[in-house]
Amino acid sequence: MSVLIPKSTSFFFSSDPANKAQNVSADGSQFTVVMDTPISLPQGAMSATLSVSQASIWNTSYNISAAFSNNVFAFRSVFGVPVPDVGPQVPIAYSITLPDGLYSLSGFNAYLSTQFVNLGLPSNLITVTGDDATQKTILTFLLAGDQVDFTVANSVRGILGFDARLAPVTAQTAGFNEFSDEPANFNRVNSYLIRSNLVSQGIPVNSIGQGIIAQVPITVPPGSQINYQPRNPIPVDASELVGLGKNAFTFSLVDQNLRATPTAGETWDFVLVLNYFVLLTSERVPMKQF
Repeated sequence: MSVLIPKSTSFFFSSDPANKAQNVSADGSQFTVVMDTPISLPQGAMSATLSVSQASIWNTSYNISAAFSNNVFAFRSVFGVPVPDVGPQVPIAYSITLPDGLYSLSGFNAYLSTQFVNLGLPSNLITVTGDDATQKTILTFLLAGDQVDFTVANSVRGILGFDARLAPVTAQTAGFNEFSDEPANFNRVNSYLIRSNLVSQGIPVNSIGQGIIAQVPITVPPGSQINYQPRNPIPVDASELVGLGKNAFTFSLVDQNLRATPTAGETWDFVLVLNYFVLLTSERVPMKQF
């Protein structure tokens, strides 16, 4: 008589140095674990898989950052400029550097308003809104002749969906609405992927093994914590751990393009489950013939 006995073991991993995470990257997206007892599966284990059954990740990964070269909002305004007797007004050039952060469209607009006031300008000098039908952004100008300069280095143009140009290209009347060239791109991170060298293949990305062991959808607003607990965790082949032991490995938090995702100082953690079967038999098992 033979029977397969299911076995399972779980591990909790955290990027918090207080929990002995080592070599935590400066942006918080990667850490190393060195275990006293190696993770291994017994010789003869069958159908070995691993999966992430739980994860807690803060939705704080920046979409605007100096590191991404997209944190400058440059513009020209005629506010306070005297009207000359001859010729057009010459606008004054301004530049606002946004702090690293995870911005929504409304949050972006609100920050600009505060900086306009700090510069002695009307809070609604340039209003940034969205068009739901096209997913484009709209710049609304309070004054005639004002423009946004998307040609400068480190411009926010990519986030807002503009090409490298002046917007509008030529000065327009007060209240003018300028639509972006492309849809806005505030969602730099569409979902989180947990990556590890614990297994060499993991969940394939378009048939290519990248060491991915879980995908964590973003289901909460910016600044909130994702508590991921899937009903059916995705199993990952762990047969390479059978008969071997690993006690040092690295975990990384990346986005859909496998880019590191800064955590804004927040730690992240997850539960890893190893499942396998062992064969219990009273029959004589033939030796492998060579």
